[in-house]
Amino acid sequence: MKNMKWKMPPSALFFAFLLAGSPMAGVAAQENESAEEPPTTGFEDSDGEEWTSHEDELTFLEEVAEQSERMTYSEVGTSVEDRPLHLVQVGDPEPPADEAIADSQNMLVIGSQHGNEPAGREMALQTLRDLAFTDDAELEEQLSETTIMFIPSANPDGREANTRENANGVDINRDHLNLEEPEGQIIGDVLEEFSPDITVDAHERPSATGDPDMEMLWPRNLNADEDLRNLNQEMVEDYLFPDVEDAGFSTGLYGEPGGSGGGDERISRNVLGLRHGVGLLTETAGEQEPEYRVDAQMETVESVLDFYRERMDEIAIEVNEAPERKAAAGEEQSEPFYLDGADNWEPTEILDPHACGYMLHTSQADDIDRHIDGFSLETEDVGEHGVFVTMGQSMMTVIPFLMDGEATYNEVSAMPLDDCEDPQVTASGLQTLVGQFDEDGEFEGEDASHDLDIHLETVSHYENQEETEKVIEHMGGFHDLLNHQVDNELISDEAFEILSTFADDLIANDETVFEADRVMDHVEHLSVDIGPRVAGTAEEAEAADYIQDEFENLGYETSIHEFEIEDGDESQNVVAVKEAEDVEDPEIVYLTAHYDSVPESPGANDNASGTGSLIELAHVMQDTPTDKEIRFVAFGAEEIGLVGASEYVDQLSEDEIDRSETNFNMDMVGTDWDPATQLYVTTVDGESNAVWESVDAAAERLDYEDDQRTLHEMGRSDHVPFHEAGIDAALFIWMEPGTEPGDAGVEPWYHTPEDTIDRVSPDKIQHVGDLIDEAVSDFVNAQDS
Repeated sequence: MKNMKWKMPPSALFFAFLLAGSPMAGVAAQENESAEEPPTTGFEDSDGEEWTSHEDELTFLEEVAEQSERMTYSEVGTSVEDRPLHLVQVGDPEPPADEAIADSQNMLVIGSQHGNEPAGREMALQTLRDLAFTDDAELEEQLSETTIMFIPSANPDGREANTRENANGVDINRDHLNLEEPEGQIIGDVLEEFSPDITVDAHERPSATGDPDMEMLWPRNLNADEDLRNLNQEMVEDYLFPDVEDAGFSTGLYGEPGGSGGGDERISRNVLGLRHGVGLLTETAGEQEPEYRVDAQMETVESVLDFYRERMDEIAIEVNEAPERKAAAGEEQSEPFYLDGADNWEPTEILDPHACGYMLHTSQADDIDRHIDGFSLETEDVGEHGVFVTMGQSMMTVIPFLMDGEATYNEVSAMPLDDCEDPQVTASGLQTLVGQFDEDGEFEGEDASHDLDIHLETVSHYENQEETEKVIEHMGGFHDLLNHQVDNELISDEAFEILSTFADDLIANDETVFEADRVMDHVEHLSVDIGPRVAGTAEEAEAADYIQDEFENLGYETSIHEFEIEDGDESQNVVAVKEAEDVEDPEIVYLTAHYDSVPESPGANDNASGTGSLIELAHVMQDTPTDKEIRFVAFGAEEIGLVGASEYVDQLSEDEIDRSETNFNMDMVGTDWDPATQLYVTTVDGESNAVWESVDAAAERLDYEDDQRTLHEMGRSDHVPFHEAGIDAALFIWMEPGTEPGDAGVEPWYHTPEDTIDRVSPDKIQHVGDLIDEAVSDFVNAQDS
């Protein structure tokens, strides 16, 4: 690379040169004969003897805005000492609205993040003025297609005090990841809102005397999109270097491998790449003459504008496609994530494969709310205390830097996840958190974190073996251990809160809950895929096979109870049994529903809703500890006279009848008929029994309104044979309030072809399912309670 020395020309000759030769310096002829000359900066007025003051900058911006419709500016925030940071926008014939700028191509120039590096600020002020008044045809066309934006003074407090840092003593160029300082937050907001195609970050090397006059660099962080980084490097080496050298300034690359020119994820240059834009760091030599330094900055930015104009379409493609490429790589885990290193320095800390996502505790999500907003991170609430952040999103480029316990400048230590199809808290994830908290100094003594890790190792084993009951049992022990540690001040309050509440979520994960969405899948299969299921038909038999398969897929031993119906046809009941634990001759609880329908009716509410709920309750209760035997029975041939239920009860032995305690029968539990707002728990004689008493108590525990349910007298469903055998039984059905005893205040499309899935309410199904689940779970755990 050619290194040249340059003797600064006198300022008058320089400005004459600009007016004669630089397209940006051309001033449009004004229609008004009394047109004013374009404003000048304080730096220009003093012939480079003094830098533009803060007050002069404010006056200058106002004058440019008044004289040129191409330029507008606004205050986008204030510094620590309450000085304004301005965003200047230049376009032709005038800048579009912010929303339009954000949706189209634009470029940003940031001046003087370091207050003692003023040449970039002067460049920004002069460049925005020159663009506002240019009559160069190419620039005018460019300004009509793109908006050029400026933050002339990114650190006004530091500029006023001539210090590198802001008024808090913080280097704001090390704050673009953590976003702690107001100046860094403001720049981040502008980058997030407008997503510039190209951003120039103008700096200086205060103690450098030249050789080279101008150093430049692109984002070197290895997590930036590679194609975009290659384009960025090409801009610097193949365009900017030759242009700036032709203008008489020597050039070179900034920094050293592993040092100031590296991949530090906090600095503006690298964050620009992580935000999927073309980024350029400019660095003039701070010991050279002021005008010479400003000239070098201006020549560089003019070359950037030329590159942008010539390669606009290609830049747009790369900038638009980079986020999609990174999101895909994050989701597929197809690329490592580099916690250090650069494109000129071999990394040593690599996540390969990286996590598919991170589980934040809600308190951690609150702590980094500004980062979630500042980088537009996609999140999903999981359980009561979890917030899931997937790596399958465009800003996966910053997520591990912010959330991984192995990162150098992470804001929180979140739980990395290996499986994101159904993101949830896991024992292995808790182990990772314990290790991270140990490294963060959240434990006292040598044994506290080790004891938790060993305990979670056991839980993880049971989790992998899908031994749910043992997972829940051992997580109770984990809670006891945590309580002991917090009581003895062996763990910080914050770590205790996160681990204990995440442990609650893990337990809740393994305690399966009733889901109406799963019920609706069954309703769809029965009423849409199969359709009418008339007793004795092939369709009824197909439905029976489906129900049996679903029971067996849940791990139940099943049986088919066949019986003859009218005209010599056959129907069948499907039975699945959950055995009692360590109880000889246990009492029996029946959950039942019929699955057949009347001719020509899809039978969505009557009674695919009850059958789907029966299958879902079998799913929910498959791991429920029980001291009673639970029988899940799907009856055939109900619609021709309760034949299936009668046949089933008739074949029960005397011993089984004696041990039979309750029958919860579901029939038409999902109507969306507006008047049917009350859940009727109907007994044959209208008298209270064990079923009513259990659901009434369950409703109180669930905080259900009293007027949502009522005890009612009615037969007409499969609870009747159980009642006649002396077994406490009740039917669950939604009907219109005020329905008289013995009557059925049901929907008008009852027993018609209009009984279709679009008339089934998942909310009604959820209400009944939760109620019966709560009642039966309490009922069959009498010994524990």
